[in-house]
Amino acid sequence: MPGELVSVRSWREICSSLDENGMMEGLPFMPEMKIYCGERFPLSRRLERTCEETEGGMRRIRNVVFLDGLRCDGSWHGGCGKGCMIFWKDAWLEGKESAVSTPPGEARAPEFNFPIQSRNGEYICQSTELIRATSRLSAWDLRSYIRDIQARTYSPARLSRILSHAIFLRLRKCVTGRPYRFLQGSQARTPARSLKLQPGEWVRIRSEQEIKDTLDANGKNRGLAFTVEMLPFCGLTYRVLRRLDRMIQESTRKVIDLDDTVILEGVTCDGCHILRGGCPRDNYHFWREIWLNRLTPEEPVCQREPSQR
Repeated sequence: MPGELVSVRSWREICSSLDENGMMEGLPFMPEMKIYCGERFPLSRRLERTCEETEGGMRRIRNVVFLDGLRCDGSWHGGCGKGCMIFWKDAWLEGKESAVSTPPGEARAPEFNFPIQSRNGEYICQSTELIRATSRLSAWDLRSYIRDIQARTYSPARLSRILSHAIFLRLRKCVTGRPYRFLQGSQARTPARSLKLQPGEWVRIRSEQEIKDTLDANGKNRGLAFTVEMLPFCGLTYRVLRRLDRMIQESTRKVIDLDDTVILEGVTCDGCHILRGGCPRDNYHFWREIWLNRLTPEEPVCQREPSQR
């Protein structure tokens, strides 16, 4: 459960749990995870469901947790910079009472000999395989909310707050016609701006109206959507975590290049438009540089929390 200290099992033990494709119940153990074998981490969240981008829905997932702060660095997957949270099967972990059965790093462990690319060059990672590692979640499965609370993925208050906001967004669409998933613009051809931002620099996210002026009718700037989950951060200041130059697209399994895009520290998606009560996947938002302004040394840093929904 969240807050418990767990150990990642040895690579040899984990290998014995994987099939010939390096997967357990359809979920791959990626080579980026191997360095954590033998280490101990707090468990940050248990997942009972997750979003996926192949079909764009919410899916049921079992026996999976997130460990505190462990994200994929993409080093074995074409330099993908999305920084997705890593899914850990319960079977790959030991409780806090268990002794660590291997030194951190496992210097003499077997090599990673499972495929990370298909024959046609498409990448295989946890994100691309989520559609296969999960099952359909019925819209009428009200037990989903109970499972979230029992697993302490969300508190009852947090779940209620996100659910009520998702209902509000849909009611607003019925009344005003405004989309409930993205900020809609009117540009036929969306503009670009390059700030050449670097990690560690401070930026202020521009206002809702300024960003709206950069979007098309589908809420996108050169193909990248500005979603309703990003609106609460408008007007606030954040530090650049890194540039996002390449990433794996889940639906195609291929690496795509991006221009003038960055990730900001601690700015992640809560899936507030999802009627299931949000998404626990905690993906980073992707920011076009035209949505940001670089702070000058004289400008104050505003680090208050984003506005509550």
